[in-house]
Amino acid sequence: MQVKKSLNANLILKRLKKALHINTDIELSKLLNIKPNTISTWKKRDTLDFNAIISICNLHEIDLNKILTEKSHNEKSTNIFLNDTPLIKREIQFEYCLGNEDLLNSLPKYHFPFIQTKISRAFEVVGNNMKPIINANSFVVCEVSDINTIEENAIAVIISKTKGLIINRIQKNNSPLENNFILSNDNTFFKNTSIDIDDIKEIWTVKNVLITM
Repeated sequence: MQVKKSLNANLILKRLKKALHINTDIELSKLLNIKPNTISTWKKRDTLDFNAIISICNLHEIDLNKILTEKSHNEKSTNIFLNDTPLIKREIQFEYCLGNEDLLNSLPKYHFPFIQTKISRAFEVVGNNMKPIINANSFVVCEVSDINTIEENAIAVIISKTKGLIINRIQKNNSPLENNFILSNDNTFFKNTSIDIDDIKEIWTVKNVLITM
């Protein structure tokens, strides 16, 4: 899973090697079970495989939040709001949509420096209806929003009372007789639909995409 233009890939890899007590990209590639030139590609493109980073941190009991947000000695000191963003993978999305209040307390939580709100979520993407902007198996990192203030054509995660979790661009229906939103897809294979406002339990604005490799 890549992170594009959100986190400094070179810096994160340096922190990870330091935490693992290794010095070279070759050593890191062996631990990540990837080719050494893959790491070179990440550095050139300023991207990284987020799933691999999470897995190696979990395996070696490394605090992922320090890998993502800790400031190096050469970096200028800045005030970063440390949010706690729950990671909602596909296998628990049905339970999440049901409104299990205890679920969030049991989920892993991460600090994403590009999120500036206390209420946020990271949802795993199941379908390809928003491809090529968002691919299946990626994660969308979102901030809480409101149906009355969400921007026109914003990409949003909607928790529907009847349809579960939906990821679409959201557009207001200008007809005074309609109480719904138009849900559009970036992938033309999928047809646009609509959703009644009363059917929306939660709405989250997508702020960043952790892109699947």
